[in-house]
Amino acid sequence: MMTVKIAFFCSGGMSSSLAGKRLQEVYSKAEKDINVEAYDFGMMDDVADDADVIILAPQISWSYDDVVKKYPQKKIIKLSISEFGSMNGQIIADRLEKEGIN
Repeated sequence: MMTVKIAFFCSGGMSSSLAGKRLQEVYSKAEKDINVEAYDFGMMDDVADDADVIILAPQISWSYDDVVKKYPQKKIIKLSISEFGSMNGQIIADRLEKEGIN
């Protein structure tokens, strides 16, 4: 089985870095072959091609339609304010599981 690569984007890369770290901890503890990396939105074009899943934090949710059009082969997930704001890796992992990422 191949590693699932998740690219987690927010406006500056800071908050997605914290949320992404907590999400990675959940996957690592469960011994899932999932790799989470956080980026600022400006890096989308540089890293999205290598990702299987693109997560958008609420502050860049306005970009969802454009990202879906640009990367139709990718799974794009837009987190809610409550999911993202929780900074809880398990809450985010639960949402991703509902989207088929597990």
